Amino acid sequence: MTDQSGYLPDAVFFSFVAGSCTNAGLLDAAVTLLTKASQFGRRIEPYAYNNLLNLLIARGRAQDAVALFESWIQDGLYSPDGWSFNVVIKGVCRVGNFQKALELVERMTEFGCSPDTITHNILVDGLCRAKQVNRGHDLLRRLQRDGVCMPNVVTYTSVISGYCKAGRMEDALSVYNDMLESGTRPNTVTYNVLINGYGKALDMESAVRMYRQLILRRCPPDVVTFSSLIDGYCRCGQLDDAMRIWKEMGQHHIQPNVYTFSIIIHSLCKQNRSAEALGFLRELNMRADIAPQTFIYNPVIDILCKGGQVEEANLIVTDMEEKGCHPDKYTYTILIIGHCMKGRIPEAITLFHKMVETGCRPDKITVNSFISCVLKAGMPNEVDQIMLIASGHASASQKVPSHPSQRLDISVAV
Repeated sequence: MTDQSGYLPDAVFFSFVAGSCTNAGLLDAAVTLLTKASQFGRRIEPYAYNNLLNLLIARGRAQDAVALFESWIQDGLYSPDGWSFNVVIKGVCRVGNFQKALELVERMTEFGCSPDTITHNILVDGLCRAKQVNRGHDLLRRLQRDGVCMPNVVTYTSVISGYCKAGRMEDALSVYNDMLESGTRPNTVTYNVLINGYGKALDMESAVRMYRQLILRRCPPDVVTFSSLIDGYCRCGQLDDAMRIWKEMGQHHIQPNVYTFSIIIHSLCKQNRSAEALGFLRELNMRADIAPQTFIYNPVIDILCKGGQVEEANLIVTDMEEKGCHPDKYTYTILIIGHCMKGRIPEAITLFHKMVETGCRPDKITVNSFISCVLKAGMPNEVDQIMLIASGHASASQKVPSHPSQRLDISVAV
């Protein structure tokens, strides 16, 4: 269009094509198009630049986004608006460069922009996520004192979350009370943060009190609410109470997610309630909307192997692989040691080969535990081969010869 016909695209055309590239994930192409627009004297509206910067940051390219932003405004390609600054400030906060974030806030006035509540929320949230919750709380207090940009539920919840993650529940409760006194209404996220914090602090009485507050204030509980309560009870060893909350979740017509299943299955396995854990695993497998994850299967496989039910563990692994969920380092380690405990050293060696062949590198714990078992079984030649494979000096495709006389009659104590 430009080289052969001499046609000069207008700003709308540039914006449309750049936006299409952005939406398709072709971010570098979008950068090139928006940069070229100035060569044709076309001035693109800020939203096209903002969308691209936002997606760059979401893809983990915050530093690229900031560099482009500063280059574009220096070259006069576009005049940023308040949203532009909020997007970039969010990016620098995400990488922990709060000094840069404050410098960008100061520059807003150069372009006729002023920091708004969203700007301050980004700063407060960034500080709290970076474990600088005291600075985040100071900024909240300044907003309360100045009265220009009043804090909202997001501002308060960010500080409450920061204190909860630091285990400072008294400070979190103090901010919650300040929030109520200011007339700011807590939402479900606020209560979820507090319930989760109290659960991790093993204070289920306070967690339940917050749950009741949530109901009284007509905030709808969600899967995070119930998962946090279940997790708290499980941490306290009160598994029957956790099961009661599981049933209550169903009464609210809320479906558990993959993490809810993970919490309950892990806790059942810790208490050696393998039959119930298998029941929940079967229920999970029937859910078409949940993609099974390896970390859910591993504790079930582990408890079966420790109970000598190696064949049952193998069936779980087969079922897991059929669902497209691949064993990881921990799965293989559990199975290898499980087979060793049953005296099935050749089967354990086959699993070790499979582990390496699938690109899952064994760590020192796996190798040392396995070697200990093989030595106790009186198979030193296999030990040499295992060490060579683990060090990368031999191929896993070089199978270790089996010794029929040493197969199933050797019991190994680990």
